[in-house]
Amino acid sequence: MSILIASGDSFTYGNELRDSSQQPSLFTYPALIAKKINMDYQCVALPGASNSAIRRLTMDACETTLDIGLVIVTWTFCGRYEFKFDNSWEQITAWSILDNVEDIKKEFHVDNPVIFKWHVDKILGDKKLGISQFAKIFYHYVGSFEYWELYTSLSEIVMLQQYLEMKNIPYLFTSVDHGLTNVDHFNDDQTLKTLLKQINFKNWLWFPVNLGFYEWAKENNFPFGTTHPLEESHAEASKIVYEYIRHLSRIS
Repeated sequence: MSILIASGDSFTYGNELRDSSQQPSLFTYPALIAKKINMDYQCVALPGASNSAIRRLTMDACETTLDIGLVIVTWTFCGRYEFKFDNSWEQITAWSILDNVEDIKKEFHVDNPVIFKWHVDKILGDKKLGISQFAKIFYHYVGSFEYWELYTSLSEIVMLQQYLEMKNIPYLFTSVDHGLTNVDHFNDDQTLKTLLKQINFKNWLWFPVNLGFYEWAKENNFPFGTTHPLEESHAEASKIVYEYIRHLSRIS
């Protein structure tokens, strides 16, 4: 049986869905699609992943997986980054520079103690490894600038697209947020325009109307956990994505 590989961040992993405490959820929209089209399901999503990590994990999975029927990638927010520290890949975000973990509750409205503990553990771990100090310098000089966020994310998208097309692997891209490809206010920048021109938007899905999955779920008032859309939104999203894939003749 062919395999559907799903890649992304916590939205693809299925954080806060009822079966996601120990493993990727089977109630996310990629998992529901795999079941509908009778494919085995392999999820390589990483909660908190940057677009660099999403690209890397997807390529690694494709290199070690036989009989790939479809790859669904849900790109994440710009402004997350991945670096290799000693022997481990680490994700850094704007949260990595926090000194007071209570600021998470103020800024993120985290009421769920499990979610709050995850963030606290991550911040404390980053401090212990020296990652927080690095993140403060990185975000001060480079990482917080929107141009660099867009440039690095678009580069990762183009790299993965070219890899999948070179390997003749069927794929579909979407995102949690529409800002990923919005470079209108950089109209005079040839580098961003060049990257954007390389993207094959025939294999790219936006949710109605031109929204990412997270935005679409909020716009339509689907039930949320602390920060993630719950099962109802994934069920509806699976219908939208399935029809788009069928339109592309990826499935019958």
